[in-house]
Amino acid sequence: MAKVVARQVVSGSQELVWHILSDFDRMSEWVPGVTSVEHTGGPPKTFGREHVAHMEGGVQAHQRVVAWDNSRRIAWRTVSETQDGRDVGSLQNFRTTIDLRPSGPNTEITLTGTWSGGGPVGLIRSFTNRGRIKSEFEQALASLDDLMASAADGG
Repeated sequence: MAKVVARQVVSGSQELVWHILSDFDRMSEWVPGVTSVEHTGGPPKTFGREHVAHMEGGVQAHQRVVAWDNSRRIAWRTVSETQDGRDVGSLQNFRTTIDLRPSGPNTEITLTGTWSGGGPVGLIRSFTNRGRIKSEFEQALASLDDLMASAADGG
């Protein structure tokens, strides 16, 4: 199992950060490359929710929420990635987990990505994608911090 972790303290209370994270319609505001999210099944805000994250370049990431612990943890698994009806996913069983914990008046966010190797080709893909994923996670955390700072300023 391969793993990437990024961590940052962002401005704002855990409840306010959770409010943004649990609103999947706002995912495009903080996840790099996401242009919109379409709810496709299950409840709108809890375990079992399914949605498609529409990405720049036309990729559609089909995702299912696999963990939901109000104000503390949310996780989703990317079931498939398609473009023009073709499978374009490069990593198997990719899971994104977001953990929140208070840090004074702010919130520490830990963003973890895990995936399985998938044999020799999967191992190569893991090594070549690790840096990209870490960078995307760091960008997501910086965007969340900007959103929270903007909310605190009344923007």
